[in-house]
Amino acid sequence: MKSFALIALMLTLTLISCSKGKTTNTASTTFSTVAEKQEFLERYVKFRRAYEDLHYRLSFIDGDSGMVPGPTEWNIRLLAKVPADQIDQWIDGLSATKAPKLDWIPEIPNAPSDYSDFEWYQDDMRTVGVNRVNRIVLYWNHAS
Repeated sequence: MKSFALIALMLTLTLISCSKGKTTNTASTTFSTVAEKQEFLERYVKFRRAYEDLHYRLSFIDGDSGMVPGPTEWNIRLLAKVPADQIDQWIDGLSATKAPKLDWIPEIPNAPSDYSDFEWYQDDMRTVGVNRVNRIVLYWNHAS
């Protein structure tokens, strides 16, 4: 009986350690509609926004998915067309900056190549560019 319990415990621990959790490396091109893209994105972000168009590359390593918990890492790069009255929600709490790191932008599907019309804001983990005329937001959130 003890060996059966030991085998059951080992099998359970093996299955748990193989669990993928929320780990993903997903581009928005996987989905057909803005609603599908938004539903998937909202599994990984705390904020809720309205989108007229949405493109992203989302990498997330769930540190709690193995036998021994580890750090969770993420890298969320996003391009969105949003309602004009919601642009300031994206930059709330961030500081204006003139020279942010921009090499993350080309990884976003349908990303623009000209950033000259964007205002830039950031904090330790987020960089946000807003183009108010075209109502475009470029958003990067990453683990340090």
